[in-house]
Amino acid sequence: MKRLTIVLAVLAVLLGLRPVAAQTTGTVSFRYAGHVVRAPLFGSRVELVPVFALLGATAKFSPAMGTWGVQLDNHMIQFSPGLRVVLADGKLAEGREAPVASPGGIAASTDFLDSMILSPLGFHLERVADGFRITPGGRRGAPLTVRATAADFSTTTTLVLTMGRPAMAHVNETRPGSVTITMEDASPQLDRATVLRSRRIRGLEPTADGLELSLAPGIGLLSWHALSDPPRVILELGPKAAPPTSAPQAAPARRPTRKGVRPIVIDPGHGGKDSGAVSGSGLEEKNLTLAVARRLARVLRRMGFAVRLTREDDETRALTDRTALANRLDALAFVSLHANASRAASVRGAETYYMSLDSASDATAAAVAKLENAAGSTARSGSELDMILWDMAQAEVLNESAQLALSIQRRLNSLLNLPDRGVKQAPFVVLTGATMPAVLVEVGFLSNPKEARRLADSAYQDQLAGALATGIAEFLRSGR
Repeated sequence: MKRLTIVLAVLAVLLGLRPVAAQTTGTVSFRYAGHVVRAPLFGSRVELVPVFALLGATAKFSPAMGTWGVQLDNHMIQFSPGLRVVLADGKLAEGREAPVASPGGIAASTDFLDSMILSPLGFHLERVADGFRITPGGRRGAPLTVRATAADFSTTTTLVLTMGRPAMAHVNETRPGSVTITMEDASPQLDRATVLRSRRIRGLEPTADGLELSLAPGIGLLSWHALSDPPRVILELGPKAAPPTSAPQAAPARRPTRKGVRPIVIDPGHGGKDSGAVSGSGLEEKNLTLAVARRLARVLRRMGFAVRLTREDDETRALTDRTALANRLDALAFVSLHANASRAASVRGAETYYMSLDSASDATAAAVAKLENAAGSTARSGSELDMILWDMAQAEVLNESAQLALSIQRRLNSLLNLPDRGVKQAPFVVLTGATMPAVLVEVGFLSNPKEARRLADSAYQDQLAGALATGIAEFLRSGR
């Protein structure tokens, strides 16, 4: 068993929360690799720190972010007391309940521990007489049929695993040339009616814990993501990049909070020579985003927040300069406003994005990012390199950005009665390097004539600003 590497940087008393009324009510045993710990019960929840110690994981609490991080091998799990959102290896998931601050640091139900933490780490719980056994591998469950198809391109291969029903999937490159796919509460079984053909894939076989993907020499896992309707797991495969010949540039350190008022930075997308999307009636995205940004700023100021806009008029601003302003001001949050467009005139509704450190969450998100990244042509050269060098800095706030995106999207849907287009990830240049929670909001589709008329209406712009402000304020006041 690995030596204990748990580091308790700050205990629950440093969370700034008042003691919780629940008391320790006993213990429950956890067994792993011949070792046993008895974890205290906090009400109906289990103290998690002893379980992390049993696994040999490193657990740290960030008082600045209010977030716990658990690292084991190549896996990183981030979660916060009072929030159901979990960021597992850069992928957002939402549980049925939230963990809580406790005398031992953090406590959660065994269901949350099993499905939201242990499963992404490659383990599952099994009940035994006096508690639980932690067993390697995804939790075994009902049989699940998986149909595999692959498409080879010039340098990469896309593997699509279509599932017979929804199941939470986890993908991990266990060693060079071998990738494991586990699916929570399911025992995957391959549909042999479809023959998998790819020059980069040697084989795909079921195992006791999921699926094992064998790759050709020199081929590795580049990225993966899950989609719904129908439920699918998409893997991008290709040549692995050679290791750098020199040490990478260190990511900028997260600055300490300055004394004084920290603003919310609102970024009206586009501007100047860059009009952005244009509706059939001539409404330009740059003018719409500025109008909504001004209204949003007024609402937030009435709520007691300080606000700065990245542009006050019809001005050209480089994409990277917008986030740089937020960093200089040590902003509480960065919200970039945009309007969408689609070839299908019937598509409508709002979408909220946060930064992806690898690929977009789906093809639509990738297309949106490509379109928005093409704007702001005065951005300094090397923005592709900047995105890579800022990955570590962005990773520090990725969980918070996801939570901010969820808060905004929920309010847009509920207060404006919009169809839920969801929270998505994509590699937006304008979000690169943000050292605070940062999101990009597509407030609607200018390509939809009915929605474009609605977006042009000043009364609706007031409603839109109110919904945005409510989502932002709820996030900032939640304590994250």
